[in-house]
Amino acid sequence: MLKTPSRWSCILPVLVLSAACGGPLTYAVHGSPMAPEADVKIVADVHKDSAFTTLKVDVEHLAPPDRLGGGTTFVVWTKGDAPKWHRVGALRYDESARKGSIEGASVPVTSFDLKVTAEKVEEPEIPSDNLVVTQHVN
Repeated sequence: MLKTPSRWSCILPVLVLSAACGGPLTYAVHGSPMAPEADVKIVADVHKDSAFTTLKVDVEHLAPPDRLGGGTTFVVWTKGDAPKWHRVGALRYDESARKGSIEGASVPVTSFDLKVTAEKVEEPEIPSDNLVVTQHVN
């Protein structure tokens, strides 16, 4: 008598293959004590073979930057092995919706620290202490 394969014997190889393929890293992070209401979603699409990462950062429930240290904008920063922070770009901020985002930003590292700060200018040399969120991406 022929036995038909169980549902799990058909599904298990698909699950193993999909896990092996990887995919973007996703982090759900709460804001710092300066921005405790902020909910942050970070999606990092790591390309180890090319040694770069594409980032998408979405922040909800984000107070205006002037309430967080007198800023005018929010800036995303990364730091790999080097001690210096690298400015990735400014969040597009919608004050009425209290949301900020940046999408399609690329950084030349695959393991790094990321942070978002409130800044007085859009292109500061170094990050301020007005921290919204921080996360290690690896």
